[in-house]
Amino acid sequence: MKIITVQSSKEPYPILVGTNLLAKSATLLETYTSGFKGTGLPKPKVMIVTQNPIAHNHLRPVLKSFSVKGIKVYVHFVPDGEKAKSTLELCHLYKSLLANDFERRDWLFALGGGVVGDLTGFAAATYLRGVPFVNAGTTLLAQVDSSIGGKTGINLEEGKNLIGAFYPPKLVISDLEALRTLPHREFKASLAEVVKYGIIRSPQLFRLLEKEVKRVLAKDISVLLPVVALCAKIKAGVVSRDERETKGERMILNYGHTFGHAFEQALGFKTFVHGEAVSVGMVCAAALAVRLNFFSQASARRQFELLRGLGLPVSLAGLKLRTNAILSAMARDKKKKAGKLRFVLPEKIGRVVIREDIALTELRKVIQEAGGKS
Repeated sequence: MKIITVQSSKEPYPILVGTNLLAKSATLLETYTSGFKGTGLPKPKVMIVTQNPIAHNHLRPVLKSFSVKGIKVYVHFVPDGEKAKSTLELCHLYKSLLANDFERRDWLFALGGGVVGDLTGFAAATYLRGVPFVNAGTTLLAQVDSSIGGKTGINLEEGKNLIGAFYPPKLVISDLEALRTLPHREFKASLAEVVKYGIIRSPQLFRLLEKEVKRVLAKDISVLLPVVALCAKIKAGVVSRDERETKGERMILNYGHTFGHAFEQALGFKTFVHGEAVSVGMVCAAALAVRLNFFSQASARRQFELLRGLGLPVSLAGLKLRTNAILSAMARDKKKKAGKLRFVLPEKIGRVVIREDIALTELRKVIQEAGGKS
């Protein structure tokens, strides 16, 4: 097991990356957090928030681990997909906590992907003005990205994550064995975020992915362990230095996302899953950097070929998506500054910059080159 520490303004918290960790959930909480250590009080209660497919594969060993330790546990189910991140589902979770008399010392336990983690984290941040929570990501996307850093939130019809809070977990559990049951499309989509880390910070990771495409796609744990741990280490370092995205550094984690979120929004959160949208978003970001003459065509081609080799979409072809619809969705991006969109663009593999001075004509050209309809 690898342990990576995130330095949070509230308190440091560990990311545990390894195998067969979910079956040890209660022991890990006792070992790596203070909430379950002897206080003379009854042990805190735990509310596990999950979804039916996740529960089918992973809930039983987690429940058993708490039962063995004499910890009272409840389970709250949310729907599949982004519709779980709604005000309606948030209120359902609040009511479940109230019905079971959860107090400030009791815990939430997110068991699932980014949707479950975002909703659970926001509920933890706001229920009784804050209760502790654990983020146990069962998807590759959660393990390398969304479970780390304390960004929580829910969606509105107008866009994703428009309501949220910075609220770090007490513990992140990344059990690589959970990836074996992940649907192949979802696993591949998550790889877009892995490629992102290579572009923004690690030529070493990028080369490893280029070399081990087949083993990565085969979910070879001996390759995934260093890949996930390196991604977690990169993100932990960034969020430790810029936890609330006030210094600019954390913005680099949004490479490909300004385009990607706009694609998702314009498609009504259908057709693409998040990582697929980010993949095409990274292609667009690289193409924009090439057009602006500070990223080489050869490097853009390497990124394109790696994404395609990993089975990820690299264009909008066939989606009949209007360029104006994409630009309209992009205009609502919550990361605007003084009304200006900010783009994370590569200078070379392993280094990116943030630009705000992008002409609308350039964006239109890049989107149309990627397959957006005029």
